Amino acid sequence: MRIRKFASSSGAYRLTGACLTARTSQVYSDGMNIDPNRHPLLHQVAQGAQSVGTDEFPSCVTWADEHEAWLRFAKETGGFDHYVQRLRGPKETRDEAFAELAVAYFFVKRCGMPFAGWEPRGADGKLGEFLVGSPPVFVEVKSPGWEDEIAKAEGRQSPRLQQPKYIHAEARSTGPWSSVRHAVNKAYPKMPDTMPTLLVINDDLMVSLLDWNQAVTEIALYTPKSPGQTTGYLAQDGPFVDARCARLGGVGVFKADLPGAEVRYRFAIFENPHADPTVAVPPDVAPGFPRVSGASPSKPDAELWFKKEVLEVEEWIRDSTGKARRIAQEVIEEFRRKD
Repeated sequence: MRIRKFASSSGAYRLTGACLTARTSQVYSDGMNIDPNRHPLLHQVAQGAQSVGTDEFPSCVTWADEHEAWLRFAKETGGFDHYVQRLRGPKETRDEAFAELAVAYFFVKRCGMPFAGWEPRGADGKLGEFLVGSPPVFVEVKSPGWEDEIAKAEGRQSPRLQQPKYIHAEARSTGPWSSVRHAVNKAYPKMPDTMPTLLVINDDLMVSLLDWNQAVTEIALYTPKSPGQTTGYLAQDGPFVDARCARLGGVGVFKADLPGAEVRYRFAIFENPHADPTVAVPPDVAPGFPRVSGASPSKPDAELWFKKEVLEVEEWIRDSTGKARRIAQEVIEEFRRKD
């Protein structure tokens, strides 16, 4: 089923169809079935883990192979013992830990960057995730999830939180820009002013940031507030509009997924045009992956991706959420007719 997405100033709509799964000859239904010979570290972590039996992790052999590689990397670099207790916690804690490991593995094993250590000290003694590169870059990882999107929209008691992430033919409003801004706000107090700094967002949102056009992240970071707007992304300045986040060199958006037979790694860096020179992200971080220099008041020639298609269309301005809902409903009706 084709996936349709729609953006508005207050949120984004996605019509979800059948979830894609990896085509493998062997499936893991949950952590109790992990092969200790093929995946010894993953099997070790699963022993006594609170998450075992609560979901289908790791779901298939290919995905288990990749998680085993992340754990081997942690073992090689002295980080395994630091992560093992979190990996044995509830599934949310487990997934956050793997989100951090995946990013570190990506930089070192996929990008060829030197690893410099776990838990570096940042501002006021606050700990980051790791140092990587030469000169070392202070990296903090945040992993916002779809559950938080539901809770913000419907409350912590929403029955939707007891259901799977994806439901066939569901149209739902989300605000990916909000998750980006929240991640920056949470991470920024850690950032030192003595070395390059990078926040990496490895999300599990309803629609992952990298499954949207990169402009969703640009909107979150670089869009100034608009007079008269009290809701949505135009109600406040993005964090890279001015120098309020001068100790943050940039935001990276990361995703490791399994759309077919092989694991795919995607990454993009969004630079802070107002960052102090000392903290700017060096050009050799993740070479070959996209890098966005940013749009801000200091770059008046920059345009938002959908300026002509949304910001200058009267119906979007007058009732953006309503228009997005109407479009989503039209798509649902279209699928119903085809069924």
